[in-house]
Amino acid sequence: MKLDIKNSVTANLLKQRNFSYSVCVFLMAVNLILLAKVWNKNDRIIVIPSMNEMEHQYHFDGKHIPDNYIADWSFKLLGDLFTANPKTVTYKNTQFLKWSLSTSGLAEDLGKSAKALKKDNISTAFYPESHSINRDLQEVQVDGRFLTFFGKSKKPILTHKTFLMSWQLMPGGHMGIKSLKELKDEK
Repeated sequence: MKLDIKNSVTANLLKQRNFSYSVCVFLMAVNLILLAKVWNKNDRIIVIPSMNEMEHQYHFDGKHIPDNYIADWSFKLLGDLFTANPKTVTYKNTQFLKWSLSTSGLAEDLGKSAKALKKDNISTAFYPESHSINRDLQEVQVDGRFLTFFGKSKKPILTHKTFLMSWQLMPGGHMGIKSLKELKDEK
């Protein structure tokens, strides 16, 4: 009698063990399928730069960076950098250099322009108007109006300037500035 009870309990225990094994195998298979799906999926990220501009969105798909993002990025960086006065130029240069990959030559050039602005009490403003992107060289050329105010003068000197900024995509999706130079007109 006791042997029959022990046999039935053992049989029941083996059935539960087999059921547990089959559930574990099933869950591992599902996890492997999901893992393969995640590895093969291209991420799509939507970036909304400002809460005031909900309709202005950037769609990122894998490693491709949209042209409108590169244009807005370069317009914002160059507009902020070159819209300065003697009080803000050092801060703006420091902020710009945070985006830079190598600050040695760029810091020297920005330092010289900051000294000139402070010495002569000059204020500047840069308004980007157009751009052209070269993805092969990872460069963006930005054209725009450059206004220069001397002292407390209300009337600016208006010039047209073109800047060439090159970038490099860093790990984690960060875009770093490789170089920045002004292109002079050969007239």
